[in-house]
Amino acid sequence: MDLFDVELGGRDEPSGGPGGSCSWVTAVILGILVLLAVLVHTFFGWARDLLGALIP
Repeated sequence: MDLFDVELGGRDEPSGGPGGSCSWVTAVILGILVLLAVLVHTFFGWARDLLGALIP
């Protein structure tokens, strides 16, 4: 399955061939996933520090 094909809106030209660049929707979704991963990593870092302070 080609995630960047014409049917998913990956390119502006109506007669697209194989390959191409990703759409804005794909870029936004990837950005949100990266931000979510950073937030989860930060949260668990804070939780580890808090538990380390409470349980010596």
